[in-house]
Amino acid sequence: MSQHHPAPGTGGDPLLTNAELACPLTAQVVVFAVLAERHPGLHGAYNTTSQFTPTEAHVLLDGPADLEAWRQATHTDVRDVQLIKVDGEWKVVFTASVGPIVLRVYTVFAPASSAVTA
Repeated sequence: MSQHHPAPGTGGDPLLTNAELACPLTAQVVVFAVLAERHPGLHGAYNTTSQFTPTEAHVLLDGPADLEAWRQATHTDVRDVQLIKVDGEWKVVFTASVGPIVLRVYTVFAPASSAVTA
């Protein structure tokens, strides 16, 4: 990453140029690139974006362990992580602001008691 993109959560959010701020996709790329540079062991994710919420990205992870790694990488407080049930499925979720982008990070999983009885 260039010198004008310090790591998020290390005392300064990514400093985006006016051109990058005008293009949310560019801002998203910068956020993910900085996370990848600063946390090379961070597991990849299924990421989705929308033209209707251009400053937001959804990050779907494989399981709770991956979610915990992303929580630590985004410096999200453990108290901001929620366990919710949506349409019969359990999700662990948190929201993290990284520069101008809001990451909605989650994973869907079967709790241990459900997995044992299945």
